Amino acid sequence: MEPQLPPPAQSRPIVAGSRPTAAQSGSASPSSNTGDPGEHVSAEVNIPDRYELLLGKIGRAEREFEAEGVGGRSLHLEEASSIVFDLLYSLDFKSGGELVPRLAGLYGYIANELLSVGRTRDKAQLAHLRDMITTLRQSWYGAQSTTSAQR
Repeated sequence: MEPQLPPPAQSRPIVAGSRPTAAQSGSASPSSNTGDPGEHVSAEVNIPDRYELLLGKIGRAEREFEAEGVGGRSLHLEEASSIVFDLLYSLDFKSGGELVPRLAGLYGYIANELLSVGRTRDKAQLAHLRDMITTLRQSWYGAQSTTSAQR
């Protein structure tokens, strides 16, 4: 039997500074985002804030890699992957414009690289991902300030 996929989001596109609906974020219920290990990104968190959460998880994974004797799976990388997939699920392909497929490709690349880092524990690769996400976050903040200035 083939797995059932959830219906596509039928709401407004995600743009800089907007807040996705629960259907767009793939999240059924809001979360407090307190930093708990089981933390899940909620519909109340805007895109730059999701990047902040993602960077926090990557930073924790980097510190974990630096610790001697720590091996095996990284909970922080798993949580980072979850945030990336939440970002991917928040995209509205029907009315989001030409930027949406590009972001989807980038999020797919980041998710794949996080899986690779989880296997290899490659610190340089993780640092590269952190730099990419930092650039994305800065771009969103720039888009928000440009949008605010135009109003």
